Order: sequence, then structure tokens, then C-alpha cells
Amino acid sequence: MKLGKAVQINIGVSDLEKSLAFYMQLGFQQIDESTEPFPWARLTDGQNLVLLNQDGNIYIGLVYFSKDAARRITRLEGKGFEFVQRREQDGQLFMAIFVGPGGLVVGLINHDPAEMPEPSGLPKSRCGTFGEFAISVDDFQSAAEFWGELGFTNLHESHDPYPWGILSDEMMVLGLHQTGENGEFAFSGPAITYFARDMADRIAGLKQDGITFANEMPDENGLVNNATLRGPDGELFFLFEGEI
Repeated sequence: MKLGKAVQINIGVSDLEKSLAFYMQLGFQQIDESTEPFPWARLTDGQNLVLLNQDGNIYIGLVYFSKDAARRITRLEGKGFEFVQRREQDGQLFMAIFVGPGGLVVGLINHDPAEMPEPSGLPKSRCGTFGEFAISVDDFQSAAEFWGELGFTNLHESHDPYPWGILSDEMMVLGLHQTGENGEFAFSGPAITYFARDMADRIAGLKQDGITFANEMPDENGLVNNATLRGPDGELFFLFEGEI
């Protein structure tokens, strides 16, 4: 059973104006905005919808939309899934939130997906091509089984350099990474991950425009082909050399 018919990445921010400027500098395109019920702006990198919320909370997670979210929530509860928050609107269940492996926050909202903007599917940001929404998990196999129950299909699996895999529900791509808490490849929090063959040039261009990277990974010749980036509220981006 899939979680919905459309999905977006939701990011709670402390200063919408500051965050919006950051994402625009990365080449994201703004779609719409409002101040109700709190200041927010919806953006796209061409492949994903990203909603910046100044709602008093700092977080990054996924939100799925469908016209029958209440039915999906009830069915998931019947299968043993636990929701940590529920909210009603006009006397009906409107939204519910669960926490998946690795602490990923996922919301199901009762909203017509046909009313959601639809990305073109073509990469438009300066970061490259979206590859995965990467999550650090304690146990890859159990995490893969969890998401399999929610309509995700295993696209790739490996145990080098640690157990990891790529899963998709045809709307979002998840990367599950069993890196260990203190290992060489450990990371904290979901990471929006991009790939490009010319990533070294992209990273250099972003640095030239004042973007500061949290970590740079130069090759043997000193060329920075891979780097990590933090947004204004700590949200994590991986920029890697390569192709999807």
C-alpha cells in the first residue's frame, strides 16, 4: 500500500526569507507562497517539490497527499503502524504523522493530489540531478522491510562499503544507509542527494557565489568532486560526482 498520490519534502525553517534566498541561490525555482496559516513557500528543483515552513518547528521530512488519506491511515494502523500525531479538520481526520527508521518524519494529508504542482521531471537546480533522499538507519534489512510494506520497491542493494540500498515508490527515492554511528561514512539527518558528471564545476561555481560547504572531499589532485552542504537550519545536502 502506497502512502499517497503525490509527495513533497517539507522543511521547517526559522527565517523563511533567509531560507528562501539560500534555495534560490542553489537554483531552486519558487512556485507559490502564503502567510496562512504561517509563512511558507513552495519550491522545486525540477524533480521534487520542497515546502519551506516557518511554523515554529525545525525539521525535514516527507508529506504525502491523497483524497483518501483517512482510509490509508486506518489501514496502516490495522497493520500495526503507529502514528505519533493526528489532526482533524471540519470533524474529519485531516492529517497523521509517523516516524520511520532513522527518525524520518512522514505525514499523510487529506488533500487532492491533482491540486499539487507537478515538477517537470528535469533537473533545474545548480546541484545536479536528484538521486535520493538519504537516511541513516540502524539496520538496513529491517528498514527495507518497513518501507516495502509502504509500497517501496528495492531498486539496488549493496554491502560495500556498508549495507545500503535504494528504494522507490515511483514518487520518492529513498537511500537507506547502515553506516554506523561513528563510522567513516556516518551522517546525521536525512540528506537531499544530487549527482552530476560536472560536479566539481558546480561546487566551484557555488563557492564562487558565496556558498560555504560543510565538508569538501578533494581527490588525489585536490579537485573537489564531492561535498556536503548545510542549509540555514542544518538541513543536509550531498553533492556527488556521478550519474543516475
